[in-house]
Amino acid sequence: MMNKTLRLKQSGFTLIELAIVLVIIGVLIGSFIGTLGARIDTTRRAETQADLEIIKTAILGYAFSSGGPYLPCPCTADCDADAANPAIQPGMENREADGTCTADAAVGYLGYLPWGTLGLKPSDSWNTLYAYWVDPAFSDDGTGAGSVFDLADAGGGQIRTRSPDGLATPLVASNVVAVVFTHGKNAYGGLSVVDGNARPAIPAANVDELDNTDANSEFISRIPSEAGTTTAGGEFDDIVFWISDYEIKARMVEVGILP
Repeated sequence: MMNKTLRLKQSGFTLIELAIVLVIIGVLIGSFIGTLGARIDTTRRAETQADLEIIKTAILGYAFSSGGPYLPCPCTADCDADAANPAIQPGMENREADGTCTADAAVGYLGYLPWGTLGLKPSDSWNTLYAYWVDPAFSDDGTGAGSVFDLADAGGGQIRTRSPDGLATPLVASNVVAVVFTHGKNAYGGLSVVDGNARPAIPAANVDELDNTDANSEFISRIPSEAGTTTAGGEFDDIVFWISDYEIKARMVEVGILP
């Protein structure tokens, strides 16, 4: 009888042993989840960067086929249909009858990518609409008093970055004619493609992300920094692509649209 009782005691786990096993399992699961989350974020950024390359090609293709040549206008406001102009459907560029782009009073010529006009998907990998800015001198179709761009025109946009010491924002590119960017994982300042609602506002500390949404032609492109890190310019996860006037002019000359 004693031997049977002894065997029963020896065949089970003590509470301490069970606790150790549970701790080990918890650590392994936490490590797996953390690694999986990082891989998902990396994949989404890579997918979005690939989409931005496609978008850039589509914008150049629009300029080739426009015959002017000229670049597409943004879709402004919430990128929805325009009650005052039935021809403007969701995702379509907002162009005035005189051939110029409709300027949103709040952000000038910064709006959203006209995905319907370009035949592209509207949003990044986080389901936020792509932002799009165009230089009005390169988007006029010449219908009204304005004119389409030529070799003498210079782009007015600028791309800056953050210096290693964080104190300055040196110039990366000038003569920029179009900028496309995603609001990244945090989606601050963006517009959801799922429900059409605005994403959370950009915090005041995110200086560089704010710079990408104000009413001027200057944009920031730099290494991302996570929330909670002390970084000059604040948290940043925007991905910014641009087209310079030299690039688009060279392409137009190659296909014989510009002399």
